[in-house]
Amino acid sequence: MAANYPPELSVEDIKVKIQATYANPNIGKTHQVVLKDGPRTYRIATIFEILDPAKGELHHLSLQLDSFDKTRVGWRTKPEKKICLDGENPDEINALSSFLNAVLSEQYPKKAGEFHVISKEQYKILSEITLLLPQLPGSRKLELFTALIGSLKDADIDIGDFVVTFQKTAPEAVKNIGIAARFVQYKDAFTHLKKLVEAPEIKEPEFQSHLKKNPWIFGSEYSELLDRRKWTRDQNFDFMLRRTVDGYLEIIEIKTAFSEPLFRYDSNHNSYYSSSKLSQVMGQTFGYIEEVERNRDSIIATDKLDPLKIRARIFIGRDGDENQQAALRTLNSHLHRVEVMTFDQLIRVAQRTLDIFQNEMKTDKEVTEDTCSDEEDFPF
Repeated sequence: MAANYPPELSVEDIKVKIQATYANPNIGKTHQVVLKDGPRTYRIATIFEILDPAKGELHHLSLQLDSFDKTRVGWRTKPEKKICLDGENPDEINALSSFLNAVLSEQYPKKAGEFHVISKEQYKILSEITLLLPQLPGSRKLELFTALIGSLKDADIDIGDFVVTFQKTAPEAVKNIGIAARFVQYKDAFTHLKKLVEAPEIKEPEFQSHLKKNPWIFGSEYSELLDRRKWTRDQNFDFMLRRTVDGYLEIIEIKTAFSEPLFRYDSNHNSYYSSSKLSQVMGQTFGYIEEVERNRDSIIATDKLDPLKIRARIFIGRDGDENQQAALRTLNSHLHRVEVMTFDQLIRVAQRTLDIFQNEMKTDKEVTEDTCSDEEDFPF
């Protein structure tokens, strides 16, 4: 039977009437939207949350579509056009949603998208913010930007959509965002590196994994991390990097940041000699260099890369006291094509890269377009 309502009622009043006529007693929240807003015919969609009476939790949804005619006499429902879809079993609401998404995205890509229903009050606030945005000070704009970035955390947005968005953004803003974003990423990676170094239980694979994700930590001396570990038949290297200056390759061997001394003191001769751990990795690295040189012709033919006079760098242990540091300096001065560095030294290399970013951000406004090329010096 058609229901009639007096003409002075508004659409909002009719939405309340719809809620009151729903028979299920276990109703939670109600969501409504006007699909057709007159002038004579009105269609209203209502989604009811149906709760589990025992648990008080959401059990399923129910969708109801109501149609009304409005004349000078009043509102008149059109029960023959009323549709109810149940979200239980079978889930008719989800089936309809999947069907609409599939058709719109395939046949009408320009019309496809994700829609959210908001109230008139919310829409009014959003409109006011949009109009006021150009007049807001930079600090307030950044507050809004922070809120938007936070809301994107769980959003299903492809990286390509970000590219399209930034292509439409002012180049100076994109540049500042890029520098700031990379600085935050690098700083987080730097902090994690220090935690790894300070934790004695950390094993080689954890260092290797972190450095593979963040090769910039090795510094601007290197321009590329080659995505390959096996260069000879029997050996897997930790890393192979390309040097920035001459383009030649360099082997990187990663051990752990143990705190025991790298050098032992010989009181009879008042001198320091390499510990067993250091001696072992040095012998291992010398073997790598010899093996690569034996396979030079094969590497050139297969990979178009020349490992001529290849060098190696070992990261192992901590700085230790002044005597330990002096002993390491002495050792490196006598080594040929191999250098030993501690993880404390690696941290200082990474810190230098962060300093470059900070200087770039501090002086960016003072640097002219012609001289602002420091970003090209950032590794990786």
